[in-house]
Amino acid sequence: MSSQSDAARPPSEERDYRPEVTFEVLGVAHEPFAAQPTLRFELSVFEPTDRPIYAISLTAQINFDPARREYDATTREDLYELFGTPDRWPSTTRSFLWTHASTIVHSFAGAITFGLEVPCTADLEMVASRYVSALPDGDVPLTFHFTGRVLYQGPQRQVQVLHLPWHTTAQYRMPVTAWKDMMKHHHGESGFVILHNDTLEEFKRYKRAHGLHSFDAVALDLLKHVPVDDEGENG
Repeated sequence: MSSQSDAARPPSEERDYRPEVTFEVLGVAHEPFAAQPTLRFELSVFEPTDRPIYAISLTAQINFDPARREYDATTREDLYELFGTPDRWPSTTRSFLWTHASTIVHSFAGAITFGLEVPCTADLEMVASRYVSALPDGDVPLTFHFTGRVLYQGPQRQVQVLHLPWHTTAQYRMPVTAWKDMMKHHHGESGFVILHNDTLEEFKRYKRAHGLHSFDAVALDLLKHVPVDDEGENG
């Protein structure tokens, strides 16, 4: 009577040998020495069987989930351009894309922590900046949707590849202060908007003609000529 070798494992046993990894987002902080505003998320990955994992080639799609937090009346006004009037919020505050980020998780058995760096922008024409900048405090609800390949040790110590299943996700509530501290570190009290080149040329002409020292001064001078009251109406 011959015994069954590992090489002759039936397909069901081979499937059972595949690792099942889960991810958790542990925290976030900004990278103070990065060339541009960058958040570093600290994550962990867990594999319950302790089998050797050689590497994970990982990509995260990060979504905002605005419906998962509360908003006061002032914040709702600030977010009007993104989500519309309050009666529309049940449909307009659905999960939406922020960004994608990728990294390599190095070899481990059981569990390991790793970093995921996410470049950010202060441009207030971008939806992400407009959304987070409008939040006075609290947190930013996020969902990480993971894709990638897991390289692991097979039953004969061979390298095998597993694609992460589509339902591999993790939720996290990012403190608003993490974003705002990062932007203040890199840009002080400044914000940014994208202007068409023709508009910039008009700003330059106005600045020279009126002897103004900056584009901030140009904007303030123009606003003096078109005052806006507290209800947003032209005075």
